[in-house]
Amino acid sequence: MVERLQVGDDDLGVAYADVFVVVREGEPGPGPNDWEVTLRTCDPHRLEPGEHDLQLEAADGSHLSGRALLRYSDGSRHLFRGDGHLTGYDDPA
Repeated sequence: MVERLQVGDDDLGVAYADVFVVVREGEPGPGPNDWEVTLRTCDPHRLEPGEHDLQLEAADGSHLSGRALLRYSDGSRHLFRGDGHLTGYDDPA
């Protein structure tokens, strides 16, 4: 679960957000597009289509960051797909 999310220079009010990560068998971590972020904002927020730098703070205090493509947005619900290394990810296994 994500408590705080920054898209570029914008701090967005998070109603709900999570990060989904896939680590393929034999790989040390997720590939550049093996992660995504689902976000629902407290208030409507327009995001431009394209690439965005994401900074995330999880409920446990850990921090993740990476470049992602905005795949979907209706102003309140947003879906990002990883487009580079997910910095800060440690395999919990």
